[in-house]
Amino acid sequence: MPGSERPISVSLFASEMTSASGLFGLYDVLSSVGVGWEAFVTGEPGLPRFKVRIIAAKDQPFRCASGNLLTPDAGLHEVEQGDIVVFPGIFASASEPLGKTDAATFAWIHEVHDRGARLVGVCTGALYLAEAGLLDGVEATTHWAYEGLFRTHYPQVRLRLEKNLCFTDANDGVVTSGGTTAWQELALFLITNYLGVEHAVRAAKLWLLPDQGELQAPFMAMPLGIPHCDASVRRCQVWIAENYAVENPVTSMIAHSGLAPTTFTRRFRRATGYSPMDYIQAVRVEESKQMLETSGESVERIGFAVGYEDATSFRRLFKRKTGLNPGDYRRMFGRGRFRRYA
Repeated sequence: MPGSERPISVSLFASEMTSASGLFGLYDVLSSVGVGWEAFVTGEPGLPRFKVRIIAAKDQPFRCASGNLLTPDAGLHEVEQGDIVVFPGIFASASEPLGKTDAATFAWIHEVHDRGARLVGVCTGALYLAEAGLLDGVEATTHWAYEGLFRTHYPQVRLRLEKNLCFTDANDGVVTSGGTTAWQELALFLITNYLGVEHAVRAAKLWLLPDQGELQAPFMAMPLGIPHCDASVRRCQVWIAENYAVENPVTSMIAHSGLAPTTFTRRFRRATGYSPMDYIQAVRVEESKQMLETSGESVERIGFAVGYEDATSFRRLFKRKTGLNPGDYRRMFGRGRFRRYA
């Protein structure tokens, strides 16, 4: 907690699936707290405020998924009571569950949790906590591309993919952060809640950590290849991809499927994780994103092109789905943003 002089132990779990960017990014930022700002700005004697180390099931060097050679600082059995244990992002399937391929590791996860360690999942590192059952009934986030996997295989998790950071209590309980560079938000969360705002401000300035905001919703895209085996639903998905702007799209999809309305709705939700109307809205928003990113067409014309005669309704839907109004989205992802790189 803020004011403590004893370095706070942070153990970063690494395996052959680990992505190097989040692992080393967290290592660098957290290790610098108490020494980096002092060395470059104030000239005061430094005192590391976090004791950061990489831990792994193996005690021998190995290569992580990014190809980097990792030499663990400690084994799993060396994690002490009260440590913060962080699971950085991993390269994992977005359609198959992680699975308890290493039973000893999952037994250890439960053991350190029972001993009072605080467990943190970064991006897809949340899969470890979900597979261990520690996210059941808890609000959690992860990379948006893993929505289908969580809905299918970890349905008890209260998934909040629109958020960059999820926690029930700032001082206790599991923490999860969103996709890829959301580890930066996680680092500032840990610094703020264990050492105070002043240290977080210094870290943000020293490492040029931008304010990512509370949401990862603007970055989300709809995975079009949601895997399932329902041929009727698949035909309707292919059809609506070309006919998303038609009037009464759900009625048209039902007619195209040849199924009874209730049967179609049940099978569609089971196959895709969406209700038919939610799916159509998601497709329309994805199409409008592409137009905002690549064209100079007005918001009104884009809304009409994807099936909305009322521009106000389109703007309202777009903001509900993305967290931004169309104009702000265009400024964030449109071609104008990238002209300075040309």
